[in-house]
Amino acid sequence: MVDKKSERKTKLQKLILWSVFLFLCVLSLFIGSDENLTIGQLVQKDGLAWKTFLLSRVPRTAAIVITASGLSISGSIIQAMGRNRFISPSIIGTTDAAGLGILIACLFLKVPSRNIQIIFAFIFSMTSTLFFMYFLQSIALKETYFVPLLGIMYGGIITALSQGIAYQNNALQTLSSLNLGSFNRFTSFQLLWTLILPLILAWRYATRFSIVSLGEDFSKNLGVNYKRTLLMGVMIVSIVVAASYVSVGPIPFVGLIIPNLVHQYFGSHLKKRMLDLVLFGASFVLVADILSRVLIYPYEIAIGLTLGILGGVVFIIMIFRRAHQ
Repeated sequence: MVDKKSERKTKLQKLILWSVFLFLCVLSLFIGSDENLTIGQLVQKDGLAWKTFLLSRVPRTAAIVITASGLSISGSIIQAMGRNRFISPSIIGTTDAAGLGILIACLFLKVPSRNIQIIFAFIFSMTSTLFFMYFLQSIALKETYFVPLLGIMYGGIITALSQGIAYQNNALQTLSSLNLGSFNRFTSFQLLWTLILPLILAWRYATRFSIVSLGEDFSKNLGVNYKRTLLMGVMIVSIVVAASYVSVGPIPFVGLIIPNLVHQYFGSHLKKRMLDLVLFGASFVLVADILSRVLIYPYEIAIGLTLGILGGVVFIIMIFRRAHQ
């Protein structure tokens, strides 16, 4: 009886999640500064309305869904490998290192292509993440709140290094523009296809990531190559962070909050909960993006600012709820 009630509750939660996601997608498609785009005009086959819809609204909504999905899954992978629910790519320096890589590319190659920027961002973020994970494995102190604090300090060092290099090369304005997360920066949908391969790999290795979260000894007993799986996870996360950073800039809190919400409501098995991560993450970013477009309409607030405030509030609520449980 209890199992049936639990099953019905889960199905209801999934139905609500799907409904909210689809509603937000439709809402995102019809919100913007162009007042000439309406459902009526699309039904009447207005050429200008359809052009705006297909070349602007649809790619932007797709970019939000794909970017949010990649960052949500990446956050879950990092939390599994680090065995800590309070870390994410933006906390352990992965995102900061990607920004440093793009800055180096801009300084030495002057006007690098987006593909070159992704390569530099990937190399720097992967190197930084591997170093942090190695350091994390080598220390004995692993309290829940110690690891994210260590990650924040590590990310702060990378940020300070970026600012120092930018200052020495008179590139503070370039660094400021790189650190602004906004879907207005999105210019090429082709770059986001870079996220498809790592998402497929994440699904393929999801069960191994869940096993790795139990520790190295347990992984070996189950026949999982711990170090190889760890390396694969770091590569997947680095590719996602690099591609999303180049396409839309840093997007805060998604990789931290969404895996925790999914874990709370649906469980922690990564492979079984991957679709839930996608729906939760996309819905969360869609809400923030819609708010960014309507708060000072017809102008727009950067999504990084909106998510920073909204994500901070949600995270504080999560902390208080956990503290009182």
